[in-house]
Amino acid sequence: MEGLKSNYRRAVFLWIAMVGGIFIYLGVVELIPPEVHFLKKDSSSPEVMPIKYFLLSFTALTLFLIWFVRRQILQGKAAKNIKSSSSRLLIASVATHALCETVAITGLTLFLLTRNPLSFYPFMVLSLTLFTYFFPQYAQWKEWAGRVEAVEAPAVWVPQSLFPGPELYQGGTPAPGLFAGQSEGSHLRKPAQDGMHRSP
Repeated sequence: MEGLKSNYRRAVFLWIAMVGGIFIYLGVVELIPPEVHFLKKDSSSPEVMPIKYFLLSFTALTLFLIWFVRRQILQGKAAKNIKSSSSRLLIASVATHALCETVAITGLTLFLLTRNPLSFYPFMVLSLTLFTYFFPQYAQWKEWAGRVEAVEAPAVWVPQSLFPGPELYQGGTPAPGLFAGQSEGSHLRKPAQDGMHRSP
């Protein structure tokens, strides 16, 4: 679990920065004068409705996108390119927070199109709710990283020198007692049977 604490601190810092961005959007909504319009259209006008439906549909898919992205980074094909479990958690956390942020950005976009503050506030609340739910928890990070490293730990390598090999003659051929169906050491007990030592 190398670098787990440092990556966790980065994730928390980015979480705070992104949540702060939502309150910046709130300040924009409150400070823009009412007479400033980008489209000068009502939220139900034909020009705005297609954009509104698209943004609402994207927001509805946010939870599915969060689940899909997190799964791909932590366990899917993308995880194979990231060896460190702590790096996977950091990337998954940043991606999750970015998707949570898009909900507030959607509300800000609708506000800029219609100049109706009510187009922003529900999205702001939903975004903050998602940020609260997906706040990184160190205990969960540590537990997940421990399980991953236990599963992905490489097998223990044992050098072959620890295992005794077959006894060899000086000529490099294995002892016949081990490979010719004879009992071990039989070639030492019966030298007379060897044709090289048979008396004429």
